[in-house]
Amino acid sequence: MVICKQPGIGGAVPMHQDSTFLFTNPPSACGFWIALEDCTIENGCLEFIPGSHRTTPITRRFVRATHPKDANAATEMISIEPISSQFPPLKKDNGARTDVSIDSAASTNPLEPSVNCKPVEVRSGSLVLIHGQVLHRSAHNHSDHSRWIYTFHIVEGENEYDHRNWLQMPPGQELTKL
Repeated sequence: MVICKQPGIGGAVPMHQDSTFLFTNPPSACGFWIALEDCTIENGCLEFIPGSHRTTPITRRFVRATHPKDANAATEMISIEPISSQFPPLKKDNGARTDVSIDSAASTNPLEPSVNCKPVEVRSGSLVLIHGQVLHRSAHNHSDHSRWIYTFHIVEGENEYDHRNWLQMPPGQELTKL
């Protein structure tokens, strides 16, 4: 997808983990995020919680709704037992946990400094690889410059891709294999 953050109006993307939306068992999502323009703090660059891919398991999934509360809802967020990617192995709880859970981060103001996000400014043409478990977000575009990026995701083909995942191929077709 191409994500266009227009000057002054490009919205914030709340804290999330890509494996929540592209779930495999075990988690294996990896995002390829390519800057089509310079990405700065002012125009809403990516922000990461360093090391969160090693300390924060996936605890929810975005799925096709089976019994939606809203008749127009086709998807919903569900809680799951914590699960982690096999690479890298999840760190043991030795006090090095992140100071924010995905649930509290999702309701946090994207510019809230207490979340300890690290902004990652990149030049046009840069590639950022995003581990499916890493907590990340981007802020509102407050600048006079747009921030366009192109992104796509891959998952490990040998891992289970669940039929409840919101993103499904039409009957008789499969996800593209690399």
